[in-house]
Amino acid sequence: MPTRRGLWVSGPARVVVERGSLLGTGFVLDAGAEILVRGGRGSSLYALEDSRICLGLGAGGSYRLVGEGFELVEEWRRVLEELRSKGSRRVVVVGGVESGKSTLSAWAYNVLGLCVIESDVGQNELGTPAMVSFAEPGAGQVISLQDLVPSGGFFVGHVSAEKVIDLVIAASLRAARRCNTYVMDTDGFVESRGAIYKRALVEALEPDAVVVLGHKRLSEELRGLGVDVIPAPRVPEELARLRSRGDRRAYRQRLYASLFTGSKPVVLRGVSIEHLCPYTIGENQVIYTCGRRAFIESRYRAPPPAQWLRPGWAKGLLAGLRISGGDVLALVEDIDLAREKIVVRPARQAGNALGGVDSVILGWIRLREDLSEEHYQPSWYPEALVQRRLGRSVSR
Repeated sequence: MPTRRGLWVSGPARVVVERGSLLGTGFVLDAGAEILVRGGRGSSLYALEDSRICLGLGAGGSYRLVGEGFELVEEWRRVLEELRSKGSRRVVVVGGVESGKSTLSAWAYNVLGLCVIESDVGQNELGTPAMVSFAEPGAGQVISLQDLVPSGGFFVGHVSAEKVIDLVIAASLRAARRCNTYVMDTDGFVESRGAIYKRALVEALEPDAVVVLGHKRLSEELRGLGVDVIPAPRVPEELARLRSRGDRRAYRQRLYASLFTGSKPVVLRGVSIEHLCPYTIGENQVIYTCGRRAFIESRYRAPPPAQWLRPGWAKGLLAGLRISGGDVLALVEDIDLAREKIVVRPARQAGNALGGVDSVILGWIRLREDLSEEHYQPSWYPEALVQRRLGRSVSR
């Protein structure tokens, strides 16, 4: 590879530097170094000098030489050096969709040694949808945030930040307090209400610096808060990893498969369940009072004006299991209020972290049998089920 030329590698792939040196995700690969690029991921490597590499591709892996992008990574190196020289240890990265936020956050993890907070609840690079997740430093150099194992996270209940802005900001604050020093990757919702949301997020966090990728107007908005705003170029369209909404849904389906395939049901007794309307338990039925609307959960059809609910209405809902210091993602199997029990399937990565579940937080995403999503409007259950029928179910 000639100097300043790039190599785009889509995994699974193994790259070995035989001669020269390459610039990876903010770090230098000298002769003898090697990296692994995960399946479904892509990475750009740039030659700092004439270099020779050995490239091994797995099934579905690919590569191409690129002439663009070296100026971009030079600018990103300058941005990271500016953050280092200023002593910035609490950094938020914002920008539009596919602008390079996650990649630049991985650079900051590698170069500055910061905890990573992933607040993009829909395309969570740490692998936990509907959560604000974080990964503490110490895992060595990574090609992408997907190479990290989350240290913890906080459940927000939806994969669209637009639906639960207040919950995302609250969870981001909790993660920032946990990490203390961090780089925060954010979602690409920056237009219209998205700009207001990003302003509120930054105002709540009070970071040392905000890196804005290619969005001049947002930079001006955030400077009005008195925060140190550092502009950075966004990834050019010809190098961007363009993904449709279908691609994003498919990405989450793969995550759900990895999280819940093979997970075992757990019975929880006597724990509180959040986002439920007030209810009373009668003979063979549960009556929910949601404002002026009544719902009756029973095996037999309820008379009007109450709305009838079949038992098992909660099966498949995403939920958060609140434990000491954080939340664990789970799927609801059954809620039996009469017996004060709830059956859930925790994500496999939870391991032995389920001791002492304080409460179960119901989210507004249901997973079907094929792990595709059904979305609900954030509200208390079971009223949220009806609100979905009145509105439109949208997958972002």
